[in-house]
Amino acid sequence: MAAQIIDGKAIAEQVREEIKAEVAALAAKGVKPGVATILVGEDGGAQFYRGQIEKNTGTVGFEYFNHTLPAGASEAEILDLIAELNADAAVHGILALMPMDAQIDQNTVFNAIAPEKDLDCVNPANIGHVLLGDQLFAPATPSACIEILDREGIELQGLDVTIVNHSNIVGKPVALLCLNRNASVHVVHVFSKDVPAACREADVLICAAPVQNLIKADMVKPGAIVIDVTTIRVEGKQVGSLEFEAVCEVAGRVTPVPGGVGPVTNVILLKNALVACKAQTGAS
Repeated sequence: MAAQIIDGKAIAEQVREEIKAEVAALAAKGVKPGVATILVGEDGGAQFYRGQIEKNTGTVGFEYFNHTLPAGASEAEILDLIAELNADAAVHGILALMPMDAQIDQNTVFNAIAPEKDLDCVNPANIGHVLLGDQLFAPATPSACIEILDREGIELQGLDVTIVNHSNIVGKPVALLCLNRNASVHVVHVFSKDVPAACREADVLICAAPVQNLIKADMVKPGAIVIDVTTIRVEGKQVGSLEFEAVCEVAGRVTPVPGGVGPVTNVILLKNALVACKAQTGAS
């Protein structure tokens, strides 16, 4: 069996075009979605991510607001800036870029972001809504997994889903999103007794463990949908967690790395911002 390779870039472009059409409709009503980032210091990874956000918001016609504070900025200064952005009607989404200096309490920063503007869903209130299934939007990477399954026509109800990861940013929220679609969900991780057995049960296997070649062909149910969330750099190249070619001989559909979940995650942040804008302005 040769698996179908899911084209995340193509899915991302579909979502992007849909967002652009909605932005055009909002513009006719005098509404323009706005996204603000908060960067503290000069961390290279955070600076790169900030640049990507600026680029991506520009592709769909959003307003972008860049706020950079110097290294050594106090927690109070950051919280004051967040309060200003929470109150700014032109800003519909806020992203606080990590890492920040060691003296800054990350949870305090996250909790200060107004839930309706919290595009990364780092405020506990938003994760609570994901648990209840009544969220305005959900974390971007877990939502990207669901978006891919939806675009591939996969109905989760009644399926067995195994998630290899129990982190707060991927494993736990994607488990909740799948449960809310009435899937039977098995979450495994480094402390689980038999990860391969759990994987072999899965109609849908979602792996976000940062270990190259973790998922081998004999861990995959024939015909399964395999979503590889992992992105790590090995010898200057992006790789995922699958023994890719071997897994493709068993699975039905597989996301590649790069070109799978990553591009979809980027546009889901934009989709979250659009939803946030519409909710805050009452526009539709």
